[in-house]
Amino acid sequence: MAQVAGDGVALLWATIAMLSLSWIFATLRFIVRKWRKNLGLDDGLMFAGLILYTVTTSLVIRCCFYGSGQKRKDLEPYDIMMGTKLFFIAQFFYSACSVPIKSSICVTMLRICDARRRFVWTLWGIIGITVFTAIVFIIATANICHPIETLWGEANGKCNTKVNSSVGFYFSAVSILTDWTLAILPAILLWNIQMKQRVKFPVIVMLSLGAFASCATVVRLGYLTLYNDPNEFVYSTGAIGLWSILEEGIGIIAGSMPALRPLLSLPFFGRSTYGSGGASNQASNQSDDEDLTQSGQTEFG
Repeated sequence: MAQVAGDGVALLWATIAMLSLSWIFATLRFIVRKWRKNLGLDDGLMFAGLILYTVTTSLVIRCCFYGSGQKRKDLEPYDIMMGTKLFFIAQFFYSACSVPIKSSICVTMLRICDARRRFVWTLWGIIGITVFTAIVFIIATANICHPIETLWGEANGKCNTKVNSSVGFYFSAVSILTDWTLAILPAILLWNIQMKQRVKFPVIVMLSLGAFASCATVVRLGYLTLYNDPNEFVYSTGAIGLWSILEEGIGIIAGSMPALRPLLSLPFFGRSTYGSGGASNQASNQSDDEDLTQSGQTEFG
């Protein structure tokens, strides 16, 4: 194994941090939904995304110890082979991970759409596009080299690593488009709904947090051309891997936050449940939840 160095240092610690935060926020999501007796399909999808994300990050962490983010001249042949192979496998889980995460966010919004067909079709369209894009990414990535073992030096054949950057640009472009669509939809969905403004605005903000994931995607775009040099594939995995991990980790965290709104009613967050003020706050919180429930048959938690 190689010593972690170069871009691999940032990749290692960022991956550990994002994996930890993703588990914390997702676990809190499941606890709150269970507490509120409001578990649904979106929770199951997010859990599936979390598992795939865990596999992805585990592979990326191992890559860091096989030279990820380091130049070829500084690595042993075995480290280059293992680093390339592990990151290649991680790419499949990365693309698959996007499907349940984005689908979970869409299903959450479907719960407040009622029968508004144009929104329902838009959300199902996003799910369909995400699935299709992931399939294209997987098929294209699997055909970078013929035979594929050529990529990490276990066979003689032909490779076209530009396919990796091209499909990466396509995958990122679709991700940015769908992320921003999901960021804008909550405001449109809730704009004309009769709901207290102090309830409506936080809900719109929480549902739109997924747009932050697209910021990581935009930055990642600038590094995809690193794939074009087949001799430095392991080096390219440092920066590309970092922003890929941030992108989907932010997606899990942002997708889980709307479900955590009921936690704000706890005394720990400054809303006392004692005395007359506590009774007033408790009644206010109950009224807020009724507003949310009536505006789409969901309590967002």
